[in-house]
Amino acid sequence: MYPLLDDFLIREERRRNRSLPKRFIAWLNADKGEKTAKHLERTLAKPGSENMAVQLLKKAEEAYKADDVYKKQDAKRKRSLKQFQKVFEDWLNGKPGTPYREEMLNAKDDMGRELARSDAERAFARANPHLLPDDYKDASKTRIRPVRNGYMKEVDDLTFDVIEPGLNQMGLVGADILRSWDKIVGQALAQNTRPERITFPPKERANATLFLKVRAGFNTIVQHHSAQIIFRINGHFGFRAVSEVRISKRPFDENETTGSQVSRKVLAQRVQPVAQLSPRMAELIHAIKDPEMRQAFEELGKVIEARNR
Repeated sequence: MYPLLDDFLIREERRRNRSLPKRFIAWLNADKGEKTAKHLERTLAKPGSENMAVQLLKKAEEAYKADDVYKKQDAKRKRSLKQFQKVFEDWLNGKPGTPYREEMLNAKDDMGRELARSDAERAFARANPHLLPDDYKDASKTRIRPVRNGYMKEVDDLTFDVIEPGLNQMGLVGADILRSWDKIVGQALAQNTRPERITFPPKERANATLFLKVRAGFNTIVQHHSAQIIFRINGHFGFRAVSEVRISKRPFDENETTGSQVSRKVLAQRVQPVAQLSPRMAELIHAIKDPEMRQAFEELGKVIEARNR
């Protein structure tokens, strides 16, 4: 139905080195994805529109995921609500719900019965919070706060989403080449090189030129290993992302040094503690009864006196 789109999806799978989800392809061919598919087909009909089609496909994937998540959440909500209503009816017809059932029977009008049933639902929800569907996680009905699961995250995961747009503007492939540089080329080269930028030919997203900042004295080594660097980068991305490596004229920043050299630099900047404490500080520390605490304060005092000298 969309020949240009079908060919584009095949090329995209080769670039990603993995197949696109079958449900996503079915979603594109269905009514909900018809508008997106037509837009992609019209875009691909224009010359030099491959990059724009890639961006449109990413947006289509986001729309599909949002739609799929909504369907799952809606189905889960319906199941939860059905289970809640079933158990609630059993509770209302049993002994615990007798007062509320009598109140509903003695109500003069529909409004009174609705209020009595609402009171019964509140009481049941407080007694059985594990059966509470999302519709009833409301302080006005149950006074039960929604459960929030907080998990610790690494700083790298939190900050990378912020800096990734800027890195993409520099031309880095998904910014992953900078993030995983040490894993791609190994620690030996990563300690002495830094990816500065990557430039692609016009209207292409492959066969790029990678510019590296190299530590002084390592230019020859990098040139010798350029073929190995290209092989590892392309193996990491799964397609021929880089075809040439060049050395940038910008100097290598020493502050970017990693590995053992940073450790040696930090150790060299450490303050050597003094051999003995001053009489005044020794007298204060000697009054501490706990031996472990006293030893810790002795070590701290020696470092403080060394810094004050």
